[in-house]
Amino acid sequence: MAEAKRSRKKPAVPPGRTGGTDVKMGVLPQLMGYMLRQSQLLVYQDFHHAVGDANIRPPQFSILEIVNENPGIRPSDVSTSLGISRANLVPLLGELETRGWILRRGDKHDGRAQALHLTRSGVTQLALLRDLILPHETKLAERLGPVGRDILLKLLHALVGETPGKT
Repeated sequence: MAEAKRSRKKPAVPPGRTGGTDVKMGVLPQLMGYMLRQSQLLVYQDFHHAVGDANIRPPQFSILEIVNENPGIRPSDVSTSLGISRANLVPLLGELETRGWILRRGDKHDGRAQALHLTRSGVTQLALLRDLILPHETKLAERLGPVGRDILLKLLHALVGETPGKT
C-alpha cells in the first residue's frame, strides 16, 4: 500500500533538471539505465497530468487494455505479459474490481482458475482513458521529432528482445 502511495507522488523537480543548482551528474547521463529511468519518470509524470482526476496508474491502464483485448484472460497471463509479479497484480486487480471496471469469473475450461473480463463500465472507462492518453503520447512523440518516436520504439523493442508490432 505504501508503494502505491509513493508511486503517485509527483517529483518536485522534473526529471533531468537540477532545480537551479549546478549538480554534476558524472557518468549518469551516459548510462542507458539512468536515462531510461529519467525518461520513465517524465512519462509517468505527464501520464498522471494527462489522466487528471481519473486516478489511474499506468499498470492499471495496461491491465484494462490487455483484458479488453483478451477477454477471459487468466491473471497469471496478465502478470507474465506485463512483467508484474502476481503479488503486485492482486491489489491492482482488486482496485479495478472495486471500481466496477473488471470482473473475475471462474474459467469455463478450468473451474479452479479465474478469467478476467471488463464490465460495461470498464469498457467505457477504457475508451475515456484512451482519449486522455493518446494526446499524452502525441505530446511525447512531438518532443522526439517526426521519426524519433519510431526509432525510439524500435530501439526499445530491440532492448527488451521483442519484435515491433507484436500483438
